[in-house]
Formats: sequence, structure tokens, C-alpha cells
Amino acid sequence: MLGNLPPGETALANAAVAYRPRSAPQGPLPLIVLLHGASGYPLGFLENMEPIADRRGLILLYPHSRGQTWDFIQNMAAERDPWRGGLDTRRLDQSMADLFARAEIDSRHVVLLGFSDGASYALSLGVANPRLFNAVVALSPGMFVPSNRAERGQRVFVAHGRRDHILSFDNTSETIVRDLGGLGVALRFRPFDGDHEIDPTVLDEALDFALGLQAQPAAPTSLPK
Repeated sequence: MLGNLPPGETALANAAVAYRPRSAPQGPLPLIVLLHGASGYPLGFLENMEPIADRRGLILLYPHSRGQTWDFIQNMAAERDPWRGGLDTRRLDQSMADLFARAEIDSRHVVLLGFSDGASYALSLGVANPRLFNAVVALSPGMFVPSNRAERGQRVFVAHGRRDHILSFDNTSETIVRDLGGLGVALRFRPFDGDHEIDPTVLDEALDFALGLQAQPAAPTSLPK
């Protein structure tokens, strides 16, 4: 039955986990889909995100890649078509469909947020699916594959630490930001004085930006095939 997602954590399809605040009001809630990096989530990230969801009234979805990182990243590293196979995209689609069947989601506020490899995947997948993801947040990405399905007005927030020793700050500031700007998305780039990390202040700014969307037509609840 729609709307039967209980408070707290709930296991979903493909080992994904949903979180619904205990104090959340009835009715549709914004959704943040969180894409992990190559070695999973940073230490304490999930524990820190749940109080943020409580405070903001958000539903969280934690999907998992089938391998150590997303197959999109593995394909890029092997110089193959990044969408070849598409297993992780299908798994994410199934996890989201499971969540949409259980919870009332505000389709005007569906945000795809990723860190590190997850940020690269979020940028490429999110910009290619603007009717589903109203906003994309990429924290310390390493790459971006532009899409001809990009839409003007989709909010895209990119942050990167100037002292990042794992993924190049210059690649983000000079290449990724340029490519996104050429697509006409509503882009905000936020450099910060840090390493390969999630800065709490930057994360708050990113969520403010992503959730400040104007009302838009209802979005579909499935990734285009």
C-alpha cells in the first residue's frame, strides 16, 4: 500500500536502504538518493545524514553498486561505453520503484547526490534524466559524461576541495564545470579549502540549493531506458 514506509530504516530491493524520519509529516516528502564512492560511504556519513533528514523532513535512499564501485565508473576506466551493461542503473531503477511503491514522494524534489565515484555517476546519470531528478549534487567528482537529454533549469551543485589528493580539483573546476555550463543547467560550483571529503557546511549549502526548486510538473518514477 502506498505510504506504508515505516519510520526509521527499511530494506528495499537490491540491498538498498530507505530512511524515513520519525517526526516527518504525512504527505509527500522530498527524496535524496545517495550514491557512494569506490569504497562505500565515508565513515559516519550515513549516521550524519539521518539527523539532517530528520531536521529537513527528507526521505533518504541508500542504493549500493553490485561491485566495489558503480559499473559506469568501471566502464570508463576500461575505455568502454560508460552505460554498457547498465546493471547498476537497472538496480537503482528497481530500488527507486520499490521505494515509490511504499512512500509518498514529492516528485518536484527528487535529488541525486553522490560523493567521489558516486558524484561522477550522479552527474552523468542525473543530467541524463532531468525529468526524474530535479537536482543533482556532486561532491568531489572525477568525471562527467555530458548528455543530449540535459534540460535548462535543472539544478546542479558541484563542490570540490582545493587540496583533494585523490581526484583532481583542476579537472572539476576547468573541465567538468565548463562542460556543465555548456549544457545550460542551473549550475553552482562551490570550491572549498579541504581534501577528498564531505564538508558539512558545503553539504548544507548543497541541500539548500537542491531543495529550493520552483514547482514543476510531476516527474516520472522510472529511469528512461
